[in-house]
Amino acid sequence: MTLKSQFNASYNASLVSPGVLRVESDGFYYSYDFNARLLVVRTSYTREAGPSVTPFSQLDRDSLITMRDKLVELGGKPPELPAEANVMPGKTQRLNP
Repeated sequence: MTLKSQFNASYNASLVSPGVLRVESDGFYYSYDFNARLLVVRTSYTREAGPSVTPFSQLDRDSLITMRDKLVELGGKPPELPAEANVMPGKTQRLNP
């Protein structure tokens, strides 16, 4: 099953604004804000916990492309995703023990 068919089968997506896609699944609400480049996750299971916010730079690029395509399909006009960063193997910063 392709990622697109899985998406269409198990998620309910809606247009919030030209740059924001809301996806609902199993009591979780994912708001992909392509203007602010943030994913905001809320849940209906716990009222005490606030939303979780994750920058796009920490998300899987293929998933972001799929969500952006869905937003465009629904009539949104999100900005383009930034180009993928080129990182040479072994050149990433590491923690000092």
